[in-house]
Amino acid sequence: MIEWIRGHCLSDTETLRQEPCLWKDRRLVFCLVSVLIWGLIAHGYGFLNCNFSHDSLNAFYADTREDQWKLENGRFIVPVYRALFRGRFALPWLIGLLALVFIGLSLFLMARMLKLHSPLLLVLTSGILTVNLSVTAQTATYIHELDCNCLALLLAVGAVYLWYFYRGWLPFLGGSALIFLSLGIYQSYFAAAATLMILLSLMDLFQEEDVSFVFLRGLRGIAVLLTAMAGYCLFSEILRRVFHVAATYEILEQSANILQDLPRLIGGTYSNFFRALHNPAYPDSFRGVLYLVDFMLLAELACILIRRRREPVRLLLIAALLCVLPFVMNLTFLLAQGDQVHDLTYYSVWLVWLLYLLVTFHPAAGSVKGRWPKVVCVFLVGMILWQNVVFANTAYMKKQVAEKATYSTITRVLDRIEQREDYVYCETPVAFIGTGGGIRFPDEYGNMRKLVGLHLNDSIGVDIPFDFYNAYRAYFRYVLDYPIVLCGEAKWRELKNSDTVARMPAFPSPDCIQMIDGVLVVKMGEEAE
Repeated sequence: MIEWIRGHCLSDTETLRQEPCLWKDRRLVFCLVSVLIWGLIAHGYGFLNCNFSHDSLNAFYADTREDQWKLENGRFIVPVYRALFRGRFALPWLIGLLALVFIGLSLFLMARMLKLHSPLLLVLTSGILTVNLSVTAQTATYIHELDCNCLALLLAVGAVYLWYFYRGWLPFLGGSALIFLSLGIYQSYFAAAATLMILLSLMDLFQEEDVSFVFLRGLRGIAVLLTAMAGYCLFSEILRRVFHVAATYEILEQSANILQDLPRLIGGTYSNFFRALHNPAYPDSFRGVLYLVDFMLLAELACILIRRRREPVRLLLIAALLCVLPFVMNLTFLLAQGDQVHDLTYYSVWLVWLLYLLVTFHPAAGSVKGRWPKVVCVFLVGMILWQNVVFANTAYMKKQVAEKATYSTITRVLDRIEQREDYVYCETPVAFIGTGGGIRFPDEYGNMRKLVGLHLNDSIGVDIPFDFYNAYRAYFRYVLDYPIVLCGEAKWRELKNSDTVARMPAFPSPDCIQMIDGVLVVKMGEEAE
């Protein structure tokens, strides 16, 4: 039986022999420590403070409504993961620790596949995986999702590991199963698996690997991805029918529409990739570094292609992979039909910087000679990573200031409510309408507001208007621990859309609190604020 498994699972025995035994590989500890250091420097502020806001406020405690929400979004593995690993409460420090462990393990598997042995390359790669805007956005606003999404990354990388080193039905099904699980946590890391497959194929082509072998293995990788996607779509639909829930904005929904609108979506996927790579949240003064990285990477790739001009088949395959790489990195845009695509879905885009490291340092690429291109590469990637560190800490500071401002504002409002003669403690129903009234932040934050979740001024602000009801409910229950009686959601919607409430002034106006139809209405601000 053991011999049968060996004969049907090993794909490239020589490649495996070049790497140390998985459990004896000293890079494991190095990768975990490197990610831990980057994570604490960049995200420690966020891990050590309970600045719940936006979606993370609603998910402070994952009740049955949150489980149903995950099911509607096709993220059916998340409730199972929470039950097994961290419970229903969003615990920032534990979430951060788990996330860094998952990223560290992902880095370790990637190091084995990409044959990264240099401590410098490992440190820079760990920074790319740990210190990027996607991780910052999750830690700042979606902390309840961070460890789950990092696990989705690890599962995707694990699937690529099986694809790269092994062959046969067992690794094929195992890889498909891991990507299926990754999709069931957060669908965007499907793009990470496809991106890593392309990067590995490029490195093998640079290293004079047989072109037909790389091509056929690539086809096998596509089959792994498609099998996982088909299984995921089928299983999601079965679960929805069993639990009688409707899909919301789940990725992979309405695939027929994707085919009908394919030309526009393909163009949008490429254009959105470049927008994400030069994210508008970055300071304007920093854009020169990003453009310089673009120029250096394109120049080195051009050198590689020129040196391969005498190998037309290899050159054609390399060029094709390079052309499709930006599209694959932003594949979520296509699958989501351009809807609900934001900084959390761009994780694979940041692997462009890993490609820059590989073509500069990896001996298989051979694109550059001499010392200075490598020095420039380290400097530029280091500059990007440090900018991300500064950005992350500033974002968490903004969130903490917003949390304190929100706390101060709501306690002031509560004091006004309790002083009213028509309010009876624990009896009078209350409706909070809008948010943001009386809370403003200076323009010095600048472009940072353009990162998802950072554009709002207070902790209760959300992007979906009707989520305000749940946000206030969560704030009073979990942050203030105040037994306020909120009116029913149907009544709240009626009041929200009424002309009487529309004419009311917002906080801090003295008339921002009025009794309407037996409900004490508090107009905090306009819903867009």
